[in-house]
Amino acid sequence: MLPTPVILIIHQARQAADYASVLEKTGARIHAVTSFEEANELLSFLHPDLIILSASMPEGDGRLYCQQIRATLVHPRPVLVLLHSSTDVNERISAFRYGADDVLGDPIDKSELAIRVLAHLRRRQEEFCNHLTQLPGPNLIRRMLEQSLVSDRQWSAMSVDLNKIRVYNETYGDLAGDQLIKALGAILNDITDVNQDFVGHIEADDFLVVTQPENVEKKAQHICEKFDQISSQFYPRGDIERGYLISTGRGGIRRRVPLISIAIGIVSSTKRRFQSYVDVLTTARDYRYLAKRKQGSAFVSDNTSLDTLNTKTERRNAKSGAREEHKDRLPRILVVEPDGAMACLLQETLSLEGYSVQVTNSADDALEMAHNHMPDLVLLESALTDRTMDGWELCRALKDSAELCNVWVVMATSHPDQSMALEAGADLYLPKPFDMPSLLNEVSHLLKVDVSFT
Repeated sequence: MLPTPVILIIHQARQAADYASVLEKTGARIHAVTSFEEANELLSFLHPDLIILSASMPEGDGRLYCQQIRATLVHPRPVLVLLHSSTDVNERISAFRYGADDVLGDPIDKSELAIRVLAHLRRRQEEFCNHLTQLPGPNLIRRMLEQSLVSDRQWSAMSVDLNKIRVYNETYGDLAGDQLIKALGAILNDITDVNQDFVGHIEADDFLVVTQPENVEKKAQHICEKFDQISSQFYPRGDIERGYLISTGRGGIRRRVPLISIAIGIVSSTKRRFQSYVDVLTTARDYRYLAKRKQGSAFVSDNTSLDTLNTKTERRNAKSGAREEHKDRLPRILVVEPDGAMACLLQETLSLEGYSVQVTNSADDALEMAHNHMPDLVLLESALTDRTMDGWELCRALKDSAELCNVWVVMATSHPDQSMALEAGADLYLPKPFDMPSLLNEVSHLLKVDVSFT
């Protein structure tokens, strides 16, 4: 389903009524006026796709009005069709020079007028489609939402995008990423009802679906399941078996990145009154960001209140020892480093950056400290020989713990095997020797991601 085209007719009363009666049969919404003054009043709030106007109006020349519209209306400007009574070629060429997009006879056969109007509208819709997926682009999405806002029909909007698409593109290339985006567009088209639902492609991996509120969550769940079923086709077998991607950074840095998934945010007109199409888009995206907090493909609907979501978060934080009264505390970092000089340097540098830092050289002590103090990030060396655990085992123990599995683990080590660090569960492998600015940048990035939930 596409937004209903809007046509403005500017002509003398009888002709305007005749043309309106014919063009209404095309399914367009018709507004007919008999003066440029009335047209200006409508254009202050109406955004027509096409304007049909007479070249000879009692109050002035239609060609000059075409020129005025081109100078005053911002993109996307409506198609301008001028009806001219003259058969003189030079007169018609002059009309094009004034800004008309098409010049037709006046009077004109009504069937020919309808066909030409449909051709212009079809071309306009094609221009406003995304070049990759051929789905309606931002202008048609705006039109659809604006029409939904003033409609008596209840509706829901789903904001859909891919998680970690940037890393996927870095790993496999932009062309592979484009194929994944096209696949998501095809899934949205396949699951939605072509006669009742609207699927639009805003940009990159950002999609919007307008559908009925009755079964919107079932559709969202179906979209997630369908995407998860086909997404494995876009990875080599080795990456599927490993279960994550490896993102490569400067200086040999390697990051553990989950396989790509989708996030969906859902809002409905049954839950609140939206002020504008921008309000719809931003609110749906807010819920989509909440969906990104979940693992794998997921959706969050305004059917679940933000208070409920916050309560769940508080319960999860309470289980891990992060009480509400510590919400504004400094980020905590636990440094596990056997070299005393390096440990001292890391503690001083990280403290100056505004972090609360604890230091130990023992894996066993580190695990106990992590359970007692709940750090936000653990920075550890693999070569720990104290008592029962080394750095690899400590990393596995942190990730296997229900309380500590969400703590960021950075393996800063001289061990050359990056895959060993990531397979142990480290979120980031930082080879020694490293420069301190690189470490600080990575730590800052991880802790910002943790706060912003993106």
